[in-house]
Amino acid sequence: MIFDFDGVLLRGDAFGLFLRRTAFAGARLPLAVAALILLASIATVPAFRPWAARWVSRIGLLGRNADALRAELERFGADLGAEPGRIIAPGLRMIRTHLAAGDRVIVVTACEHTLARAVLDAIGLAGVELVASRIRGPRLIVHNHGATKMAQLADQGVTPPWRVAYSDSLTDLPILGAAEQPVLVNANPRQVARARRLLGARLTTVTWLGGQGPEVCR
Repeated sequence: MIFDFDGVLLRGDAFGLFLRRTAFAGARLPLAVAALILLASIATVPAFRPWAARWVSRIGLLGRNADALRAELERFGADLGAEPGRIIAPGLRMIRTHLAAGDRVIVVTACEHTLARAVLDAIGLAGVELVASRIRGPRLIVHNHGATKMAQLADQGVTPPWRVAYSDSLTDLPILGAAEQPVLVNANPRQVARARRLLGARLTTVTWLGGQGPEVCR
C-alpha cells in the first residue's frame, strides 16, 4: 500500500511549514521574501518546480549545521504531529486499517525524510516504511517528487504493480497509475476529470475531512 503524506495524512506542506515558521523566521525573512518573488514566476512552470523548490530549500537552510538542523527537524516534526487538527484522521485510520490487515504500508513523499519520520513516529506509525526527500546539510540532494518517487521505490526493491495507492496530487499520477486501485484524496472536479481520463474506472475518489470517515465517490 502506497500513501502520500502531505494532503493525505497531514494537512498542508510539512517542509513548507518548517521553512516558514523556522528556517525563514527572524532575520532571514527579507531574504525569503526576495527569493519567493524571484522564483514565483519560474515555479508556475511545472518542469521548473523541482528546481525552484531546491533553491527555496537551500536558501532557507543556508549556513545551518547539519546535526543541529536534523535535531530541529525532529523537534518540529514531533510538534507538528501533536498540533491540533494537523493530522487527517481518516488517512491515519486507513493506514492503521491496512496495518491491522497485515498489509505492507509505505509512505512516499516529497517531504524531507527526518521531518516526515518525526511526524510518523509522533502519531504512532514508527513501524511504517518511509521513502522521502533527503538533505545533506543545507542542500536538497534528493527531491522525491513526481517520477522520482517511482525511481526511489525501485531502489528500495518496490516495483509495480501495487494493490492500492493514495494521493491528493496529480504529480503522483505515475504512482496512481501503477496501482490496481488508485485513490485520489480531496480532489477538485477538474483533478478528478483529468485523473479519470488517464486511469479510467479503476479510479476511486475520497473526501477526508476532520474526524469523519472517508466519503467514497466512484
